[in-house]
Amino acid sequence: MPRLYADPVAVASAFAFAPRQVVEQVVPEYHSSALAWLGRTEETEAEARRAYEIEQRLR
Repeated sequence: MPRLYADPVAVASAFAFAPRQVVEQVVPEYHSSALAWLGRTEETEAEARRAYEIEQRLR
């Protein structure tokens, strides 16, 4: 049996470290994806406002 399993504190540390490591790896990707989505949303809304204003002027 590996030494890791013989030490309950080491086992707890390993289980605590793994999720944190995963979060640290995925948060930057999630953050950039969220910013890109928000950017597209603002751009789309601005384009819709311009189209609405043009349509109002044509009437």
